[in-house]
Amino acid sequence: MDKQLILKSILAELEAELHRQQNANQQAAANATDEEARAESKWDTQGLESSYLARGYAQQFALLSTQAKSLQSLELVSYIDQPIAVGALVECDFSGETSHVFLLPCCGGVDLTLDGAEITVVTPESPLGAALLRKRAGQPFAIPGGVSGTIRRVE
Repeated sequence: MDKQLILKSILAELEAELHRQQNANQQAAANATDEEARAESKWDTQGLESSYLARGYAQQFALLSTQAKSLQSLELVSYIDQPIAVGALVECDFSGETSHVFLLPCCGGVDLTLDGAEITVVTPESPLGAALLRKRAGQPFAIPGGVSGTIRRVE
């Protein structure tokens, strides 16, 4: 599998989410400052709630921007015959079921399908990511909860 192509797909998803967050932030900020948002009584909190929402969207936008920059600067190298580290694409066997895992510094939980294969992004902080770190192809691994598997291939 082409790790660069997978990374480009993840970045495209991140860019789309950044655009959605920016639009939502602008809309919430506009609602917070709109004339209709002015409190008519001490119990009317529409403007205040909209400002909190705008702040949350702005914080999420900042986080996603940082993640996008992190992925854009990530150098993808081959991990064939090397211990697994951030940037490795790992094919795992879970009791006969094959899973593809891309170990990245951020964006854990992102799922995408490329060339008919489903790929899940995990981070080193996740249970699966932590279990795979520093292992090599052919080695077994276990994650909390009793789930275990074998590493088939590392790229």
